[in-house]
Amino acid sequence: MSATRFRYPLSLQTVLPDDYRENREFRALLALLRELGFWGIELNLSEPKNFHFDAVVEFLGSFDLRFSMFATGLTARRMGLSLSHPDEEVRRRSVAACRNMIEWIGSPDTGMIIGLLKGGPAADGMAARRQFTRSLAEIMPAADERNVLVLVEATNHQETVVANTVDQAVELIATCGARQARVLPDTYHMVIEEADMIGTLSRNAAHIPSLHLSDENRLFPGLGKFDFSAFLTALQATGYSGRVAIEGNVRQDLATDLRATMAYLAPLLAP
Repeated sequence: MSATRFRYPLSLQTVLPDDYRENREFRALLALLRELGFWGIELNLSEPKNFHFDAVVEFLGSFDLRFSMFATGLTARRMGLSLSHPDEEVRRRSVAACRNMIEWIGSPDTGMIIGLLKGGPAADGMAARRQFTRSLAEIMPAADERNVLVLVEATNHQETVVANTVDQAVELIATCGARQARVLPDTYHMVIEEADMIGTLSRNAAHIPSLHLSDENRLFPGLGKFDFSAFLTALQATGYSGRVAIEGNVRQDLATDLRATMAYLAPLLAP
């Protein structure tokens, strides 16, 4: 596969269609990502067991793209999963499903994101965080054994009571002492929760292998008001050397939004 043309390997988060091999729209998206210089793709899957990991990797490779991250949000929503749920039966079912997802990943080159899977708002935040740390401690031995990175995403307080800031996410993963646990910041959530975005990233650099780029209105970068030019300049000054991925809602259509965001981002991500 070719080397990235940008300062950081760049991915897009999207959904893998059930008929991905024959799906013309998805194939056109992959061709566009290759044209625009993307390195990889983060994939949501409706039901992982319906797909063969190696087949997905091979298919993406035919478009010179890597399967960078398994994004678990769609699976968590479909299955009603929550690693911080107060109902112990739900929590245990969520842990078991999470272990199965880790087992499904067939290569240490592909990580797994825990975002929505953390669980949503709760009346007792302390109890929810205790449930989550219990769950993480039960999940991570499988990730350590298979050398699969598990990234706990820091998401804003309107979506969860678990790990709203990067510092909080780092604190939570430290409790389980897992070798493969890391943290995933997202600029959309950081705008809401972080007083000093660059300071936070610099302070926690050792725990951050990847970063989501999303505008303050949850659209793709450049389609809102966030100053990615200043942010990426400051990020470079910290010595950050991980990956970046675009995540967000679609304003017009995916191809149009991708071309617009890359017209804005490409010069900012140039080596």
